[in-house]
Amino acid sequence: MGKLVCTVELDKEKGVTVKVENADDQITQTVVMDGTSITITVKGSEETSTYVQKQDSVTITCKDFTVDATGTLTLKSQKASSWTSQDILKLESTKDMTFTSSAKLTQSATQDAKLSSSANVAIEATSALDMKGMQTSLAASGGDNKVEGVNLKMAGKAQAELAAPMIKVAAQGKLGLESSGMADLKGAMTTVAGSLVKLG
Repeated sequence: MGKLVCTVELDKEKGVTVKVENADDQITQTVVMDGTSITITVKGSEETSTYVQKQDSVTITCKDFTVDATGTLTLKSQKASSWTSQDILKLESTKDMTFTSSAKLTQSATQDAKLSSSANVAIEATSALDMKGMQTSLAASGGDNKVEGVNLKMAGKAQAELAAPMIKVAAQGKLGLESSGMADLKGAMTTVAGSLVKLG
């Protein structure tokens, strides 16, 4: 790197301007203090970054922005906060991660959304839990698939099917099987038994 050209300008109206010019690398560094704001500008042959500090705001404009803390990093806002990325946004933690809201929490995606874990996943609501979809599938690759409730209702608007190599329906009280249309009960061997059996 060759010699740098350094200038300092003092003006009672424009304030103080400090400029460092690096002609070999085509980089100019400028600091302007005009009485209301401090502006730091680094201008190169391809990119320009700026830092503007006023009494109530700090604005940083650059191509790449990096914050590297070897200890704790805390971001806090007393009013609304917004984080927008026009490309991929990635949040990653090598230890536990927590998302907490003292009010509503909304997550949405215009394309596919996926929630997965290599361990257990628990979804819990102290009030109503509603899951909907054009098509829904609930499957257990191993072990039991349980659906429990104080009252259990299963309904199909067109058709309902229950199929398995072996099916058992048991009630500790009354068991009712009823059809408003035709009812078929078939089997290679069919047994109807009870202390009192009434047909017809």
